[in-house]
Amino acid sequence: MLERDRRPADEMFQRVIMIVNLLMSAPEGLSVAHIAEAVGAAPAVVRDDLYRLADYARAPLAVSCEGDEREDDEIWSLASKDFAFPVTGLSPREARTLLDILARAEGADGIRQRLQASLAKAGVRRRVVKAGRTIYGDGQEESKIDALGAYVAERASIRIVYTDRHDRLTQRDTCPVALVYDWRTCAWYLYGHIGPRGAGGGFRHFRVSRIVSFGPAAMHVDAPDDGLVEEHVRSCWGVECSSTPVKVVVRFADDHNVLDRLYADTTDRADGEYEAQSDGSVIYRDTMPGCNEFRAWVATFGESAEILEPPQLRRSMALAVERVLDRYAGLRLGS
Repeated sequence: MLERDRRPADEMFQRVIMIVNLLMSAPEGLSVAHIAEAVGAAPAVVRDDLYRLADYARAPLAVSCEGDEREDDEIWSLASKDFAFPVTGLSPREARTLLDILARAEGADGIRQRLQASLAKAGVRRRVVKAGRTIYGDGQEESKIDALGAYVAERASIRIVYTDRHDRLTQRDTCPVALVYDWRTCAWYLYGHIGPRGAGGGFRHFRVSRIVSFGPAAMHVDAPDDGLVEEHVRSCWGVECSSTPVKVVVRFADDHNVLDRLYADTTDRADGEYEAQSDGSVIYRDTMPGCNEFRAWVATFGESAEILEPPQLRRSMALAVERVLDRYAGLRLGS
C-alpha cells in the first residue's frame, strides 16, 4: 500500500475542497506542480485527488499536456463550474468507492462502519433510477409510477399487458429492475430482466405509457445481480441498448451555452471523457450501447457539434445534413 493512501480522511477531503476552490478561481487552469505547492502536498497525491474528483465527485475536469512535458506540468482546469459538490447523495457504486477510500484512511473507522450498515440496508431494496427533470403525464401518471416502483423495490416478478410499436397487445412476464426517466423524450421506462442473455434473455425496456395493465406474474423470474443492473442502466444512452458497444468521439465548439449543456447532459456518464482543445472546443469521448439516440442528441447542437468517430456515424450525420440542404436548395442565401 502506498504511503500517500494512508492519510487521514479529514485531511484528504479538506485538500480536495482546496483544489476545487483553486480551479474555480483560475479558469485558465493550473499545473499539477502549482496546485501541489498551494495545498502543501506531493504532486503524486494531487494527481490522485484530481482523478478522484473526476471519477467520484463527477467534476468536469479537463487536462492538457503538450509534447514531452512532465506529468507535473499538466494543466488541469474546470471545464464547467456547473456541477454539484460536495456529493450529498450516493449511489451504491459511489458508496462502495467511498468505502474503499475510507478503508485506506486513518481515523475513519466510525464513518466506514455507518456507511457499511446503510449500504447493507439499501441493498435489500432495489434502487429506482430517476434521471433528469421528471415529468408525469398521460399514460405515465405519478400513481402508476409509484405502483410500478413498488414491484421494482421488492424485485417482485410482474406480468405486463403492453402495446407494442405495431399497436398489438402482448403479455410479458419479467423481473422489474429499474424505473428510468429519459429527459430526452420526456418518457418513463420500466427496465425488466427475463433471464441470462446466453439463453435468449437479458434486459428489456418498456415505455410506461404503453403499459396497459400490470400485476403479479404467474411464473417467478429470477432477479439479476444488482451490479449487473447498475452497469446496464449506467451504460444506456436514453433507453437504447445494443449488444455491441460503440465508441464515439465528438467535437463541441465553444459557442454560447454549448459546453455548459454538454457537461450538464453527460455528467452521469461513467466512461465520458473531455479533452480541451487550443481553440476552446472540447473533444468528448464515450462508449454507447447504440448510435440512434446519441446521434439525435448530437443533432440538437446543430453546427456546434461535429461527429469524428465512428466513421459510419459520421457518414450518417453527413447524409442527414445533405437531406436538409436539399430541402432548402431553392432558397438563396440572404433571402
